[in-house]
Amino acid sequence: MARFKFVSDPFSLIDLLAVLPFWLAFVTPADLRVLLVFRVVRFLKIARYSPGIRSLLFALYTERRALLGCFVILLCVTLVSATVMHLVERDAQPDKFGTIPDAMWWAIGTLSTIGFGDVVPKTPLGKFVASVTVVIGIVMIALPVGITATAFSNEVHRRQFVITWGMVARVPVFSGLSAIEIAEIMELLRAQQVDAGEAIVRRGDPAHSMYFVAAGEVEIALDSERVRLGSGHFFGEAAALQRARRSATVTALVRTSLLVLDAKDLHTLMDRQPRIAERIREVAREGIEKWGGTAKGDILTEEIEDAGGADEADLHAVP
Repeated sequence: MARFKFVSDPFSLIDLLAVLPFWLAFVTPADLRVLLVFRVVRFLKIARYSPGIRSLLFALYTERRALLGCFVILLCVTLVSATVMHLVERDAQPDKFGTIPDAMWWAIGTLSTIGFGDVVPKTPLGKFVASVTVVIGIVMIALPVGITATAFSNEVHRRQFVITWGMVARVPVFSGLSAIEIAEIMELLRAQQVDAGEAIVRRGDPAHSMYFVAAGEVEIALDSERVRLGSGHFFGEAAALQRARRSATVTALVRTSLLVLDAKDLHTLMDRQPRIAERIREVAREGIEKWGGTAKGDILTEEIEDAGGADEADLHAVP
């Protein structure tokens, strides 16, 4: 079955037709060079390696019925326009509008907004029909273009949704949440890709967001040492909550996928998800134990106060 699927694959058949002339030249004198055009068709294999082209092809396949409907409507309009122009211009230009098929050449060129200019109406009524046909042509061309563009945009957003969903699910802080809860969090988060060597935040910059490392590795440059964080860690939460300035520079060591959460959304998230708020508190406590409880950093841990004004002390730690 695997061999049968391989030989019956359209791309495999194109490959066969592309190399067939070479082998048939040994057994037949027929000129089969016309089959060499299939070598150009092999260029379509690029869709296998391009997510963008795959998204476009999938969008066209998804909207195939709507596009087919547009084609049928365009064919009907072409036939009607050619018939009317035949009746109007057949006496003035019998060589160009003498039959409806002859008039269809003009109708196709006009409705497609190309207008070759080789066939044009001469009578006033013919020019009026041509004007109406041009306007209809603009609408008819815009309709499939709009359908395709909308479908392609939806497909791109769907892929981005899947990518972001996977990034959220890989972060341990969010791993215990349900699908509905992750969907709610995704409304607050935005994905960001950072190349190796690029600075994510710099010392002294105003803090507006915190960051979750979904994939990759970052390095925090402190005065005394450098700290590395991998997938599942987060940083920048204390400065984001306090609207303070960054106390260290964070740089991506490899190409890194981040989930960015704005400061105002951080408060909202902690109010919605007590488990996440508790997890951040746990990381803060770990940071205090590791760094001796000095209160001058803002990268690895955060300062959290319970919403109801609980007695828990403010948490600080040096990253």
